[in-house]
Amino acid sequence: MISKFSRIQFYLLALCFSAFITSCEKEEDDDHKHYDVPTTYVFTDSSGNSTVDYTGQTQRLDMLTEMMTYVKTANTSGVTLDAQKLKDMYANQNAQFTGAGLNVSDKQIKDKVFAPDQGLFEQYFDSIAVASQSTSVAVNGIAGVGDNGTNKYLFSANGIEYTQFIEKGLMGALIYYQAVAVYLDTDKMSVDNTTVVSGKFYTQLEHHWDEAFGYFGVPVDFPSTTTGSRYWGKYCSDRNTLLGTNQKLMDAFLKGRAAISNDDLDTRDGQIAIIREEWEHVVAGTAVHYMNGSKNDFADDALRNHQLSEGYAFILSLKYNPARKVTIQQIDYWLELLGDNFYEVTLTNINTVRDEISVVYGFESMKEQL
Repeated sequence: MISKFSRIQFYLLALCFSAFITSCEKEEDDDHKHYDVPTTYVFTDSSGNSTVDYTGQTQRLDMLTEMMTYVKTANTSGVTLDAQKLKDMYANQNAQFTGAGLNVSDKQIKDKVFAPDQGLFEQYFDSIAVASQSTSVAVNGIAGVGDNGTNKYLFSANGIEYTQFIEKGLMGALIYYQAVAVYLDTDKMSVDNTTVVSGKFYTQLEHHWDEAFGYFGVPVDFPSTTTGSRYWGKYCSDRNTLLGTNQKLMDAFLKGRAAISNDDLDTRDGQIAIIREEWEHVVAGTAVHYMNGSKNDFADDALRNHQLSEGYAFILSLKYNPARKVTIQQIDYWLELLGDNFYEVTLTNINTVRDEISVVYGFESMKEQL
Protein backbone atom coordinates (compact mmCIF):
# COMPACT_ATOMS: atom_id res chain seq x y z
CA MET A 1 0.00 0.00 0.00
CA ILE A 2 1.27 3.50 -0.88
CA SER A 3 1.79 5.66 2.17
CA LYS A 4 0.11 9.03 2.50
CA PHE A 5 3.48 10.74 1.99
CA SER A 6 4.31 8.60 -1.03
CA ARG A 7 0.91 9.25 -2.52
CA ILE A 8 1.51 13.01 -2.33
CA GLN A 9 4.90 12.54 -3.97
CA PHE A 10 3.26 10.49 -6.72
CA TYR A 11 0.69 13.21 -7.44
CA LEU A 12 3.33 15.92 -7.48
CA LEU A 13 5.43 13.89 -9.89
CA ALA A 14 2.40 13.38 -12.15
CA LEU A 15 1.67 17.10 -12.11
CA CYS A 16 5.26 17.95 -12.99
CA PHE A 17 5.24 15.45 -15.85
CA SER A 18 1.97 16.91 -17.17
CA ALA A 19 3.38 20.43 -17.02
CA PHE A 20 6.50 19.23 -18.85
CA ILE A 21 4.45 17.68 -21.64
CA THR A 22 2.30 20.83 -21.95
CA SER A 23 5.43 22.98 -22.08
CA CYS A 24 6.91 20.79 -24.82
CA GLU A 25 3.68 20.97 -26.82
CA LYS A 26 3.63 24.78 -26.50
CA GLU A 27 7.23 24.99 -27.66
CA GLU A 28 6.38 22.77 -30.63
CA ASP A 29 3.40 25.02 -31.46
CA ASP A 30 5.60 28.11 -31.18
CA ASP A 31 8.22 26.51 -33.41
CA HIS A 32 5.52 25.56 -35.92
CA LYS A 33 4.41 29.21 -36.16
CA HIS A 34 7.88 30.71 -36.33
CA TYR A 35 8.53 32.31 -39.69
CA ASP A 36 10.21 35.36 -41.12
CA VAL A 37 8.25 38.46 -42.04
CA PRO A 38 9.99 40.49 -44.79
CA THR A 39 10.47 44.23 -44.53
CA THR A 40 9.33 44.83 -48.12
CA TYR A 41 6.35 43.45 -50.02
CA VAL A 42 8.45 40.86 -51.83
CA PHE A 43 7.42 37.23 -51.43
CA THR A 44 8.91 34.26 -53.27
CA ASP A 45 8.53 30.49 -53.27
CA SER A 46 11.29 28.00 -52.48
CA SER A 47 12.55 28.28 -56.07
CA GLY A 48 12.80 32.06 -55.95
CA ASN A 49 9.70 32.72 -58.05
CA SER A 50 7.70 35.80 -57.12
CA THR A 51 4.35 34.84 -55.61
CA VAL A 52 2.95 38.37 -55.75
CA ASP A 53 0.58 39.68 -58.41
CA TYR A 54 -1.75 42.69 -58.24
CA THR A 55 -1.66 43.69 -61.90
CA GLY A 56 -5.43 44.19 -62.05
CA GLN A 57 -5.36 46.70 -59.20
CA THR A 58 -2.53 48.65 -60.80
CA GLN A 59 -4.47 48.81 -64.06
CA ARG A 60 -7.59 50.14 -62.35
CA LEU A 61 -5.57 52.82 -60.58
CA ASP A 62 -4.04 53.73 -63.95
CA MET A 63 -7.53 53.95 -65.47
CA LEU A 64 -8.70 56.23 -62.68
CA THR A 65 -5.63 58.43 -63.16
CA GLU A 66 -6.36 58.86 -66.88
CA MET A 67 -10.02 59.55 -66.17
CA MET A 68 -9.16 62.25 -63.65
CA THR A 69 -6.59 63.85 -65.96
CA TYR A 70 -9.38 64.23 -68.51
CA VAL A 71 -11.91 65.50 -65.94
CA LYS A 72 -9.53 68.19 -64.67
CA THR A 73 -9.15 69.74 -68.11
CA ALA A 74 -12.56 71.34 -67.44
CA ASN A 75 -11.03 73.52 -64.73
CA THR A 76 -10.23 75.78 -67.67
CA SER A 77 -13.30 77.72 -68.71
CA GLY A 78 -14.49 76.80 -72.21
CA VAL A 79 -13.28 73.19 -72.05
CA THR A 80 -16.29 70.89 -72.15
CA LEU A 81 -16.40 67.26 -71.06
CA ASP A 82 -18.08 64.38 -72.84
CA ALA A 83 -20.19 62.37 -70.38
CA GLN A 84 -20.20 59.35 -72.69
CA LYS A 85 -16.41 59.33 -72.82
CA LEU A 86 -16.34 59.26 -69.02
CA LYS A 87 -18.81 56.39 -68.98
CA ASP A 88 -16.69 54.54 -71.53
CA MET A 89 -13.59 55.00 -69.38
CA TYR A 90 -15.59 53.86 -66.34
CA ALA A 91 -16.59 50.60 -68.08
CA ASN A 92 -13.41 50.32 -70.22
CA GLN A 93 -15.18 50.31 -73.55
CA ASN A 94 -14.60 52.02 -76.92
CA ALA A 95 -10.82 52.33 -76.39
CA GLN A 96 -10.68 55.62 -74.48
CA PHE A 97 -7.34 55.07 -72.71
CA THR A 98 -3.81 55.84 -73.87
CA GLY A 99 -1.89 53.82 -71.26
CA ALA A 100 -0.22 50.66 -72.46
CA GLY A 101 -2.50 47.65 -72.27
CA LEU A 102 -5.48 49.40 -70.67
CA ASN A 103 -7.88 49.30 -73.63
CA VAL A 104 -7.31 45.59 -74.21
CA SER A 105 -7.40 44.74 -70.51
CA ASP A 106 -10.36 42.75 -69.22
CA LYS A 107 -10.35 45.03 -66.15
CA GLN A 108 -12.64 47.99 -65.58
CA ILE A 109 -13.60 50.36 -62.79
CA LYS A 110 -17.38 50.10 -62.88
CA ASP A 111 -17.87 46.43 -62.07
CA LYS A 112 -15.70 46.71 -58.94
CA VAL A 113 -17.50 49.74 -57.53
CA PHE A 114 -19.85 49.10 -54.58
CA ALA A 115 -22.87 47.86 -56.53
CA PRO A 116 -25.56 50.23 -55.13
CA ASP A 117 -23.32 53.21 -56.06
CA GLN A 118 -22.33 52.23 -59.60
CA GLY A 119 -25.08 54.36 -61.13
CA LEU A 120 -24.27 57.29 -58.83
CA PHE A 121 -20.97 57.91 -60.58
CA GLU A 122 -22.63 57.91 -63.99
CA GLN A 123 -24.89 60.64 -62.62
CA TYR A 124 -21.78 62.54 -61.57
CA PHE A 125 -20.41 62.21 -65.12
CA ASP A 126 -23.60 63.70 -66.51
CA SER A 127 -23.57 66.52 -63.96
CA ILE A 128 -19.97 67.55 -64.52
CA ALA A 129 -20.43 67.46 -68.30
CA VAL A 130 -23.37 69.87 -67.97
CA ALA A 131 -21.42 72.18 -65.64
CA SER A 132 -18.47 72.25 -68.07
CA GLN A 133 -20.70 73.75 -70.76
CA SER A 134 -20.96 76.99 -68.81
CA THR A 135 -18.54 79.79 -69.60
CA SER A 136 -19.75 81.89 -66.67
CA VAL A 137 -17.84 82.60 -63.51
CA ALA A 138 -19.03 80.27 -60.75
CA VAL A 139 -21.36 81.94 -58.26
CA ASN A 140 -24.26 80.73 -56.17
CA GLY A 141 -26.92 79.55 -58.61
CA ILE A 142 -24.65 79.54 -61.69
CA ALA A 143 -22.26 76.76 -62.70
CA GLY A 144 -18.83 77.64 -63.97
CA VAL A 145 -15.18 77.91 -63.08
CA GLY A 146 -14.37 79.49 -59.74
CA ASP A 147 -11.12 81.47 -59.79
CA ASN A 148 -9.62 83.11 -56.70
CA GLY A 149 -6.57 84.32 -58.60
CA THR A 150 -4.49 81.28 -57.72
CA ASN A 151 -6.73 78.24 -58.08
CA LYS A 152 -9.40 77.29 -60.61
CA TYR A 153 -12.12 74.71 -60.04
CA LEU A 154 -15.23 73.76 -61.99
CA PHE A 155 -18.35 74.02 -59.79
CA SER A 156 -22.00 73.19 -60.23
CA ALA A 157 -24.62 75.84 -59.54
CA ASN A 158 -24.63 74.63 -55.92
CA GLY A 159 -20.88 74.94 -55.50
CA ILE A 160 -20.21 71.20 -55.79
CA GLU A 161 -16.94 70.26 -57.40
CA TYR A 162 -17.87 67.02 -59.12
CA THR A 163 -14.21 66.41 -59.89
CA GLN A 164 -13.76 65.64 -56.19
CA PHE A 165 -16.99 63.69 -55.91
CA ILE A 166 -15.72 61.46 -58.72
CA GLU A 167 -12.09 61.03 -57.67
CA LYS A 168 -12.45 60.84 -53.89
CA GLY A 169 -15.75 59.03 -54.30
CA LEU A 170 -14.07 56.28 -56.32
CA MET A 171 -11.25 56.14 -53.79
CA GLY A 172 -14.00 55.06 -51.40
CA ALA A 173 -16.48 53.09 -53.50
CA LEU A 174 -13.83 51.28 -55.55
CA ILE A 175 -10.42 51.24 -53.85
CA TYR A 176 -11.25 51.28 -50.14
CA TYR A 177 -14.33 49.11 -50.57
CA GLN A 178 -12.55 46.43 -52.60
CA ALA A 179 -9.57 46.30 -50.22
CA VAL A 180 -11.23 46.20 -46.81
CA ALA A 181 -14.73 44.88 -47.58
CA VAL A 182 -14.11 42.43 -50.44
CA TYR A 183 -10.56 41.08 -50.56
CA LEU A 184 -10.09 41.02 -46.78
CA ASP A 185 -13.54 39.63 -46.08
CA THR A 186 -14.43 36.05 -45.22
CA ASP A 187 -15.27 34.88 -48.75
CA LYS A 188 -11.93 35.86 -50.31
CA MET A 189 -10.07 34.83 -47.15
CA SER A 190 -11.67 31.37 -47.05
CA VAL A 191 -9.46 28.32 -46.44
CA ASP A 192 -11.04 26.93 -49.61
CA ASN A 193 -8.61 29.22 -51.48
CA THR A 194 -5.37 27.63 -50.25
CA THR A 195 -4.52 25.52 -53.29
CA VAL A 196 -1.92 26.80 -55.76
CA VAL A 197 -3.52 28.47 -58.78
CA SER A 198 -2.93 26.55 -62.00
CA GLY A 199 0.00 28.02 -63.91
CA LYS A 200 0.90 30.42 -61.09
CA PHE A 201 3.26 30.40 -58.11
CA TYR A 202 0.72 31.51 -55.52
CA THR A 203 -2.43 30.30 -53.86
CA GLN A 204 -5.72 32.08 -54.39
CA LEU A 205 -5.62 33.16 -50.75
CA GLU A 206 -2.19 34.76 -51.17
CA HIS A 207 -3.37 36.40 -54.37
CA HIS A 208 -6.44 37.91 -52.73
CA TRP A 209 -4.28 39.42 -50.00
CA ASP A 210 -1.95 40.84 -52.67
CA GLU A 211 -4.90 42.40 -54.46
CA ALA A 212 -5.94 44.19 -51.27
CA PHE A 213 -2.38 45.48 -50.92
CA GLY A 214 -2.37 46.56 -54.58
CA TYR A 215 -5.28 48.90 -53.88
CA PHE A 216 -3.28 50.58 -51.09
CA GLY A 217 -1.22 52.20 -53.86
CA VAL A 218 2.27 52.23 -52.32
CA PRO A 219 5.78 51.05 -53.29
CA VAL A 220 6.90 47.61 -52.08
CA ASP A 221 9.32 49.29 -49.65
CA PHE A 222 6.80 51.74 -48.21
CA PRO A 223 7.15 53.73 -45.98
CA SER A 224 10.93 53.87 -46.45
CA THR A 225 9.99 55.02 -49.94
CA THR A 226 6.87 57.12 -50.39
CA THR A 227 7.68 58.40 -53.89
CA GLY A 228 5.14 56.95 -56.28
CA SER A 229 2.44 56.51 -53.65
CA ARG A 230 -0.98 57.41 -54.97
CA TYR A 231 -4.55 57.70 -53.83
CA TRP A 232 -4.82 56.16 -50.35
CA GLY A 233 -1.05 55.66 -50.11
CA LYS A 234 -0.56 59.39 -50.63
CA TYR A 235 -3.24 60.40 -48.12
CA CYS A 236 -1.88 57.93 -45.60
CA SER A 237 1.49 59.70 -45.80
CA ASP A 238 -0.22 63.08 -45.53
CA ARG A 239 -1.80 62.04 -42.21
CA ASN A 240 1.17 60.04 -40.93
CA THR A 241 2.80 62.73 -38.77
CA LEU A 242 -0.21 62.83 -36.47
CA LEU A 243 -1.77 59.40 -36.93
CA GLY A 244 1.33 57.24 -37.47
CA THR A 245 -0.54 54.99 -39.89
CA ASN A 246 2.16 54.39 -42.50
CA GLN A 247 4.20 51.79 -40.65
CA LYS A 248 1.18 50.24 -38.94
CA LEU A 249 -0.56 49.56 -42.24
CA MET A 250 2.54 48.32 -44.03
CA ASP A 251 3.52 46.06 -41.15
CA ALA A 252 0.01 44.60 -41.07
CA PHE A 253 0.04 43.89 -44.80
CA LEU A 254 3.48 42.24 -44.53
CA LYS A 255 2.70 40.20 -41.43
CA GLY A 256 -0.69 39.09 -42.75
CA ARG A 257 0.78 37.93 -46.06
CA ALA A 258 3.57 36.02 -44.32
CA ALA A 259 0.99 34.45 -42.00
CA ILE A 260 -1.07 33.20 -44.94
CA SER A 261 1.96 31.57 -46.54
CA ASN A 262 2.70 29.84 -43.24
CA ASP A 263 -0.84 28.66 -42.48
CA ASP A 264 -1.18 31.01 -39.50
CA LEU A 265 -4.69 32.26 -40.08
CA ASP A 266 -5.22 33.57 -36.54
CA THR A 267 -2.38 36.03 -37.06
CA ARG A 268 -3.74 36.90 -40.49
CA ASP A 269 -7.14 37.72 -38.99
CA GLY A 270 -5.49 39.98 -36.45
CA GLN A 271 -3.79 41.90 -39.25
CA ILE A 272 -7.09 42.29 -41.11
CA ALA A 273 -8.51 44.01 -38.03
CA ILE A 274 -5.49 46.33 -37.87
CA ILE A 275 -5.72 47.22 -41.58
CA ARG A 276 -9.41 48.03 -41.34
CA GLU A 277 -8.95 50.16 -38.24
CA GLU A 278 -5.87 52.08 -39.38
CA TRP A 279 -7.17 52.66 -42.90
CA GLU A 280 -10.42 53.97 -41.43
CA HIS A 281 -8.35 56.40 -39.35
CA VAL A 282 -6.80 57.70 -42.58
CA VAL A 283 -10.27 58.22 -44.09
CA ALA A 284 -11.66 59.95 -40.99
CA GLY A 285 -8.51 61.99 -40.40
CA THR A 286 -8.57 63.23 -43.99
CA ALA A 287 -12.23 64.21 -43.63
CA VAL A 288 -11.31 66.26 -40.55
CA HIS A 289 -8.40 67.79 -42.49
CA TYR A 290 -10.75 69.09 -45.17
CA MET A 291 -13.24 70.38 -42.63
CA ASN A 292 -10.39 72.41 -41.18
CA GLY A 293 -9.44 73.62 -44.63
CA SER A 294 -12.98 74.74 -45.43
CA LYS A 295 -13.10 76.56 -42.07
CA ASN A 296 -9.80 78.34 -42.68
CA ASP A 297 -10.86 79.39 -46.19
CA PHE A 298 -14.48 80.01 -45.35
CA ALA A 299 -14.53 83.48 -46.93
CA ASP A 300 -13.03 82.19 -50.20
CA ASP A 301 -15.86 80.59 -52.19
CA ALA A 302 -13.53 78.66 -54.50
CA LEU A 303 -11.28 77.17 -51.82
CA ARG A 304 -14.11 76.54 -49.36
CA ASN A 305 -16.24 74.71 -51.90
CA HIS A 306 -13.25 72.78 -53.22
CA GLN A 307 -12.33 71.51 -49.76
CA LEU A 308 -15.93 70.83 -48.77
CA SER A 309 -16.32 68.71 -51.90
CA GLU A 310 -13.29 66.64 -50.91
CA GLY A 311 -14.34 66.38 -47.28
CA TYR A 312 -17.87 65.38 -48.22
CA ALA A 313 -16.57 62.52 -50.38
CA PHE A 314 -14.22 61.29 -47.66
CA ILE A 315 -17.02 61.28 -45.08
CA LEU A 316 -19.16 59.28 -47.51
CA SER A 317 -16.27 56.83 -47.93
CA LEU A 318 -16.47 55.84 -44.27
CA LYS A 319 -19.46 53.64 -45.05
CA TYR A 320 -17.48 51.11 -47.10
CA ASN A 321 -15.63 49.56 -44.15
CA PRO A 322 -17.58 46.61 -42.69
CA ALA A 323 -15.83 47.17 -39.33
CA ARG A 324 -16.44 50.94 -39.27
CA LYS A 325 -16.76 52.74 -35.95
CA VAL A 326 -19.63 54.92 -37.11
CA THR A 327 -23.17 54.12 -38.23
CA ILE A 328 -24.64 54.86 -41.63
CA GLN A 329 -27.14 57.12 -39.87
CA GLN A 330 -24.32 59.20 -38.37
CA ILE A 331 -22.61 59.51 -41.75
CA ASP A 332 -25.88 60.65 -43.33
CA TYR A 333 -26.35 63.19 -40.53
CA TRP A 334 -22.91 64.72 -41.12
CA LEU A 335 -23.58 64.97 -44.85
CA GLU A 336 -26.94 66.61 -44.17
CA LEU A 337 -25.20 69.21 -42.01
CA LEU A 338 -22.94 70.10 -44.93
CA GLY A 339 -26.01 70.29 -47.17
CA ASP A 340 -26.37 70.24 -50.94
CA ASN A 341 -25.38 73.86 -51.54
CA PHE A 342 -21.86 74.64 -50.42
CA TYR A 343 -22.37 78.38 -50.93
CA GLU A 344 -24.85 78.25 -48.07
CA VAL A 345 -23.03 75.99 -45.59
CA THR A 346 -22.53 77.45 -42.11
CA LEU A 347 -19.35 77.60 -40.11
CA THR A 348 -21.27 76.15 -37.17
CA ASN A 349 -22.17 73.04 -39.13
CA ILE A 350 -18.62 72.55 -40.40
CA ASN A 351 -17.40 72.75 -36.81
CA THR A 352 -20.02 70.28 -35.67
CA VAL A 353 -19.05 67.75 -38.33
CA ARG A 354 -15.35 68.10 -37.57
CA ASP A 355 -15.82 67.85 -33.83
CA GLU A 356 -18.16 64.85 -33.94
CA ILE A 357 -15.85 62.89 -36.26
CA SER A 358 -12.97 63.70 -33.93
CA VAL A 359 -14.85 62.34 -30.93
CA VAL A 360 -15.68 59.05 -32.67
CA TYR A 361 -12.10 58.46 -33.79
CA GLY A 362 -10.24 59.86 -30.79
CA PHE A 363 -8.86 62.88 -32.63
CA GLU A 364 -9.90 65.52 -30.06
CA SER A 365 -6.35 66.40 -29.05
CA MET A 366 -5.21 66.83 -32.66
CA LYS A 367 -8.31 67.98 -34.51
CA GLU A 368 -6.95 71.49 -35.01
CA GLN A 369 -3.72 70.12 -36.51
CA LEU A 370 -5.24 67.49 -38.80
